[in-house]
Amino acid sequence: MSQEFDEKSFFNNSRKFYVETPLKELGFRKYKTSTVARLTSGDVFQIINFQKAAYGGQSFTINIAIRPMFCINHDYLILSMGNGLGDLSKEYKRDKWWYYKTKEEGDKSFIDVFNQIEKHAIPFFEATKSSEEIINSYKKNIFGISKFGDRIIWGYEGNKEFDFGHIYLHAGYISKAIKQLNSCYNVFKKDDKEWAQNKASECLKIKNIITSGQSYIDKYISDTVKNSKENLKIVDW
Repeated sequence: MSQEFDEKSFFNNSRKFYVETPLKELGFRKYKTSTVARLTSGDVFQIINFQKAAYGGQSFTINIAIRPMFCINHDYLILSMGNGLGDLSKEYKRDKWWYYKTKEEGDKSFIDVFNQIEKHAIPFFEATKSSEEIINSYKKNIFGISKFGDRIIWGYEGNKEFDFGHIYLHAGYISKAIKQLNSCYNVFKKDDKEWAQNKASECLKIKNIITSGQSYIDKYISDTVKNSKENLKIVDW
């Protein structure tokens, strides 16, 4: 009598066998239930997030993202900056879901997942291990194309500028940081919602810190990194 296929056990065991274990040598480890991640020496949290279909169906997709600890991070993980693994892949170039209705189908899916991570996610992670590297990957060349083109979503209007204000500040590009914070302020000051007004006020506070001098900047960055790690519970990583 054949044993009934246990989708949940298969998924968890396969994720460990095909993804978690091979990536350990690159510094990745399990983070909470559905995520594998690493923290770089440059304080960038790099994330591989497994997202199962909401209503069953034995399918899943994967989100690839980075979160700099010198940006503002709360007690929940924001999957930005990044994209879906299928969108990041040069083979698929679209949203991609993998299936595991049977062991054979599941094995094939997880083998493909690891290959896609190795070929497309790891190069993105290797190119974004520090604030300087993030900037180099984000900036466009003379043809208006960045290192990863449209395969990476760096954020959305307002929030992207807020993040890059912190990234430029961490890298020591003060004038560029201020420019990003001004852009962020201009986006949110027009929005009457309380959270938007709070974000606009935060931009002004950070600009005041910048004008106070380097020692104030250093303390702000240090405190931000500390708070981010504490909020995400990765202090000991």
